[in-house]
Amino acid sequence: MRFAVIPLIISAALHIVGFILVNFAWESLFLIFPAILYSVLSVFLFKGKKWAAWLTLLCMVGGIAGTCIEFMGPLIAPMPVLAGIIASDAAVAGLLVRALWRDRKTRDSK
Repeated sequence: MRFAVIPLIISAALHIVGFILVNFAWESLFLIFPAILYSVLSVFLFKGKKWAAWLTLLCMVGGIAGTCIEFMGPLIAPMPVLAGIIASDAAVAGLLVRALWRDRKTRDSK
């Protein structure tokens, strides 16, 4: 689960960068909430908390879906930033699925 912390911090940083690049626009203010949430979750992921892994996985799936929906309307951040958010969220989700799957297989084999 610790490997997922790196792309999670990258995603949080990209949310902040997106907010800054649109000159702190009021419409993009909600980019700050995921950045704070992801930063807090990264601390618990680093400690190896399984509940944090499941919550983070749920947030990543929702974040990918929400960012994809942003492409259909007026963009809240520059396109490269949104693409980076999708890529880093997908990396976090993939790493968490792998870690949770391996943990499950380890428990089943005992």
